[in-house]
Amino acid sequence: MNKIIRTLTLCTLLGSGVAMAQGSSAGQFDIAALSGDLSPKVNINFGTAMMSGFAESMSESNPDLSDILRGVSGLRLMVFEDVDTSGVEPGIQDAIAQLNRDGWSQAMKIESDDTFIDLFMIESAEFVEGMVLLLRDDDDTLVLANMHGELNAAAVGRLLASGKAFDGWNIDFSGQDASITIDDD
Repeated sequence: MNKIIRTLTLCTLLGSGVAMAQGSSAGQFDIAALSGDLSPKVNINFGTAMMSGFAESMSESNPDLSDILRGVSGLRLMVFEDVDTSGVEPGIQDAIAQLNRDGWSQAMKIESDDTFIDLFMIESAEFVEGMVLLLRDDDDTLVLANMHGELNAAAVGRLLASGKAFDGWNIDFSGQDASITIDDD
C-alpha cells in the first residue's frame, strides 16, 4: 500500500495524473484546516509564479508536461507521518461531505485495510479546475493535496498516452529519503 500512497502523492504533486494560497478559484479548497494541530513533515504551497518556473524548467525535456504545468495556478501539499492522525478523521469526513455539496466529483475512492484514499475533481466544460487528495494510512500517515488552475484534460490524456509523463524527472523512492530532481539538459 505504501507504493500506492507514494504514487498517488507524486501524481498529484506533479499534476500529470489528471489535473497555494486559498482564495476565489473554483478549484481551491482549504486543506490546511483539516490538519488540526498536527505539524506536517512536508508543507508545500506554490502559486502561479512557482508553477510557471517548473513549467519552464520542463520546456525542453518534456514540452507536453510543461504545457500542462502552465495551467496550474497553485499547489498545496501537506504530508504528516509518524503521528496520531485518528483525531482528524471527523474533519476529513466533513470535508468529503462539503466537496460533494459543492459539486466536486469523487474521481476515486479506495478503502483497503487501514488505508483510505479519496480523490475529488471539479471540472468546467473544458478544464479540470481543481483536485483534492485526502489520503489516510494506518492512523499515522495523512496526505492532503489541492491543485487548482486550468488543466487541459485532452493534453493530459495525450501526455499519459505517450508514455512520456515523467520524461525529464529523476524520481527515487528507494530509500528513507525520497527525491525528485529535474534534468538540466
